[in-house]
Amino acid sequence: MNKTTNKIKLVLIIISILFSSMSLSARGEKQKATGAIDAKTFEKLMKAQELTEAGNHDEALAELDVLKNKGRISGYGKAQMWNFYAFIYASKEDYANAIRAYTEVIAIEETPEALALQAKYTIAQLNFQLEQFDLCINYMNEWLQSTVKATPTAHIMLAQAHYQLKDYDNALVNVDKAVTLETQAGRKVKENWLRLKSALYYDKGDYVNTAKTYEQLVQLYPKTNYLKQLAGMYGELGKDNRRLAVFDSIYLNGNLKKSGDILNLAYMYLGQDVPYKAAKIIEKGMNDKIIERNRKNVETLGNAWAQANQHDKAIPVLEEAAKLSDEGKLFARLAGVYFDAGDYQKSANAAKSAAEKGGLKNPGNNYLLMGMSYSNIKKHHKALQAFRLAKKTKSILRDARAWEKHTLREIKLIEDLEKSQFELEEKTRKTLESKENNKEV
Repeated sequence: MNKTTNKIKLVLIIISILFSSMSLSARGEKQKATGAIDAKTFEKLMKAQELTEAGNHDEALAELDVLKNKGRISGYGKAQMWNFYAFIYASKEDYANAIRAYTEVIAIEETPEALALQAKYTIAQLNFQLEQFDLCINYMNEWLQSTVKATPTAHIMLAQAHYQLKDYDNALVNVDKAVTLETQAGRKVKENWLRLKSALYYDKGDYVNTAKTYEQLVQLYPKTNYLKQLAGMYGELGKDNRRLAVFDSIYLNGNLKKSGDILNLAYMYLGQDVPYKAAKIIEKGMNDKIIERNRKNVETLGNAWAQANQHDKAIPVLEEAAKLSDEGKLFARLAGVYFDAGDYQKSANAAKSAAEKGGLKNPGNNYLLMGMSYSNIKKHHKALQAFRLAKKTKSILRDARAWEKHTLREIKLIEDLEKSQFELEEKTRKTLESKENNKEV
């Protein structure tokens, strides 16, 4: 950028400030004196600007120091000098000195209203950068009280500052004002504003409005992450059907890529008593190499098929899971599936393996199932032994006793039949022997 262009730019800046001051005066506000800038001051300010744009901040500050140290500058020129100081310090990211310089701008009586307002706004921004949130709020509120037209951005900064101070109510008030102003201007509400709003409601524990905000986010910015957050909110509110519907829509659109998310969806279907759908989801995840075929996941798949009464699918999967486990619970589960499928011998064998491996939460139930399986294949004495072990568990004592009595009756019936058969055979034998004896005689 050449010197002529720099001069024009600086003149335009000064003229725009002058006209801002005049327009404020025309609206009945207090008019402040606007002094002229002499040629030497103008040259120094222009030189400082050129050095700043070239990245020579220290040299730019030295030019301004010459003006300040001479003590001849005052009024409007002085305000511009401090404004340049502030600009240079801000460019250097020396925000503390930039704030001090802007404060000098405000303190000068001849500073135009527009420049003073801009200084307050910038001080608020710089204090936010320095995490001086109370000061940010104070200066921004002063700016809002003096400005003719509030901006959404100003309210968002206030909202962020209040949020940092955990003043969620005032933060929400300002977010809503920003959203209203943006909507009235016919513009699409910014994504990060709605994210801030959702965070505020969530931190307040207001899950209803958090969900409503995520619904708005999904409508304006349909992203998978927001759908997941919305599903989570539905879960917190106990709206499990909606939660499932949202997750299922993500899955159907092919946007569930992680094993944990897909398994989570399967568990939701299990929770809603739709085991067949859960099993299909897990099976596909395994076939697609997304879900690991480890013991836990295989067990979940097997249980889902079992709950869906798909025994032909459940049995091989649970057999696989049982081989991967050192505990007896999977054999106990497998015993139940075999029993439901009518394969009582395998049911008894699996129940026996479960008892031998141990680690069962309800060993009595396993013994009861073992006894029932043995009973169905007419191995009554083994069944009787299993029922007597099952009686040690109080919760199933009545059932175990009933099956024990039934088994004892079966054993007695068999013994009576065997005895009758034996007696019949003996009588027949004796009759035949008697006939043979009579023939001989």
